[in-house]
Amino acid sequence: MKLNRLFLTLAAIAATAVSCVKDELAQLDEVQVSQSYIALPTEGGSFDVTVTATDSWEITNIPEWLTVTPASGVAGKTVVTFSAEATSATNESVLKLLCSGKTQLLTVLQMAEKIELPISTCKEVNAAEDGPTFKIKGTITAIENTTYGNMYVTDETGSVYIYGTLYEGAEKQFSKYGVEVGDIVVVEGPRGSYKGTPQLVNATILAIEKSLIKVESVDPETAELPIEGGILTVTLTAKGDGVSVVIPDECKSWISVSGINVSGTTAIISLAIAENPLGDRSAELSFQTTKGGKTYTAVTSFSQKGAIIEATAAEINAAVDGDTQYRITGYVSKVANTKYGNLYIKDYSGEVFVYGTNDFATSGIEEGDIITVVGPKTTSPSSAPQMKNVTLEKRIDVKDIDLASFKALADDSETWYRISGTVAESTEPNTKLDLETYGNLALTDGTNEVYVYGVVPGWGGASKLFGTLGVKLGDKLTIVCHKASFTKDEYTLHQASKAFYVSHETPAAEEPGTLTALYTLDSSSITGSNSSYAGNCDIDVNGITWNVEGNASIKPWRIGGKSIEGVDRAVYSKTAFGKEVNEVVLTIGSITLTVNSCKLLYASSADFSDAKEIPFVAAADSDIKIVPAEGKFPANSYYKFVFNVTNGVNSNKYLHFSKVVFNGVE
Repeated sequence: MKLNRLFLTLAAIAATAVSCVKDELAQLDEVQVSQSYIALPTEGGSFDVTVTATDSWEITNIPEWLTVTPASGVAGKTVVTFSAEATSATNESVLKLLCSGKTQLLTVLQMAEKIELPISTCKEVNAAEDGPTFKIKGTITAIENTTYGNMYVTDETGSVYIYGTLYEGAEKQFSKYGVEVGDIVVVEGPRGSYKGTPQLVNATILAIEKSLIKVESVDPETAELPIEGGILTVTLTAKGDGVSVVIPDECKSWISVSGINVSGTTAIISLAIAENPLGDRSAELSFQTTKGGKTYTAVTSFSQKGAIIEATAAEINAAVDGDTQYRITGYVSKVANTKYGNLYIKDYSGEVFVYGTNDFATSGIEEGDIITVVGPKTTSPSSAPQMKNVTLEKRIDVKDIDLASFKALADDSETWYRISGTVAESTEPNTKLDLETYGNLALTDGTNEVYVYGVVPGWGGASKLFGTLGVKLGDKLTIVCHKASFTKDEYTLHQASKAFYVSHETPAAEEPGTLTALYTLDSSSITGSNSSYAGNCDIDVNGITWNVEGNASIKPWRIGGKSIEGVDRAVYSKTAFGKEVNEVVLTIGSITLTVNSCKLLYASSADFSDAKEIPFVAAADSDIKIVPAEGKFPANSYYKFVFNVTNGVNSNKYLHFSKVVFNGVE
């Protein structure tokens, strides 16, 4: 039987990252499975896989030899059982799990026989395609996860990453092998990949040859040297013939061997580490011994602190040019050149231009990512500040998502999401609008609403500064945030948390057209008289009923009294204005008492329980134009003028209205 018939293309295995632990599967957002590679025994049996979906799903392409129960389901978690009868021939199939237009591949294999494979080189495995099973022999040069057995195996042609090592077919049993870095092993497993990086997945160790050399200790114990450098001492147990040190070519300028002392099976290696004028750096050193024509290897690594300054965009832009290394974390606001990696990094303090990013083509950096880079400050030929030829230390992917999908997410304090919407007051309970301090607000797309619990002004920004951004109701706001929720009185509020500001746009103001006086209130329009300051009274003006509260006179219209201190005097409409109003123009004549404060309230209810207020300053013989933040007063609004006044003498003093005009478009 041909080798490529025995093993399927394991495309589904690429759902896991090379550097993460086994159970952190990077799968589709719409549907996830606990395992995408399913092996059934020759004598028959079953295997359970948990399907987690956001919508209804279906498994297709099921062969006759395989039973899948259930083969379809709804949103949520479902345990699916894959079972087969005993077989004398190898069965294999790739199933499709369909959900919301996306496809997750499931590989099912039932082996009936075992083929003895030849040993391939690491280079051959790395150059092959996904699917076939390979056997390699080499030295374990690193173990990244001791639970699942994620490790590197190296021969004279290169290294292969092993993602998961099974012990008698079981996961999480890697420790039973008893292997260490430096041991020579024979490993067999199917070839997979993740984002183009080759790996063997769920491999099995077939043979172990314990290393004749082992690192016993490293001094300093932290294996971290200061910027000034120093001596690194490595103590080895070496049972072969002699000991040699392998220093990587890129590290030979700052690492050198200052001494080797061998006594019996103990070897002490002294390494001189030079002063570090650049950023943090690390090295992996190999120590070798030979016996019977075989070479055995032990590996250790260490790091050295560098002269890197944590800085903001503003601090880097203001810094002096030189070799000093700066580290900045921020939001990629723009990628200006995809060939060289020219881009802009933005944080709360401003924006810095990066002229060249090392290994940009393989970095995966895109606009909207959060990245950390290290590099020097320079000045461009046009005298603009910049960083040049930076090194990427960390990249965080930011996911774009609409408001409806964001609201449906489970709480997630790790993933960053980018959402946009129109700034509005929240309709949810237990919320409030705060555009001046914290940035508590709602984002809406007209149908869906997400409450935003605070926004800082850019990556790394401080709280209580949202008002400095100039964001207003009705603006379109873009933020990056985590998904969270808050439950009170059995009601769950879905919200955006840890949000930072990206951008906002103010919609172009609509041309209001020609404004005309929709309603006019002045002395000539008032019928009836109450010149004795007798108290509350109603008046009708052009179909609108008004009430004058407190000690007041209607004709001429006066508000005030005698021997009063900090008293509110109000005039309000008892009838709603049917039309939308663009502005209210208040004309005040004379003022003979002290006016402490003035405000206009407008509401949709006659009792003003939902009133919004606009403060203004009263001045004698002046016209005062009042316009709300939204740009217009809504139709069917009630209006109320409130004046807080003081008169310290026992005679009537007052504020005199000359006219109030409500302007709008007919």
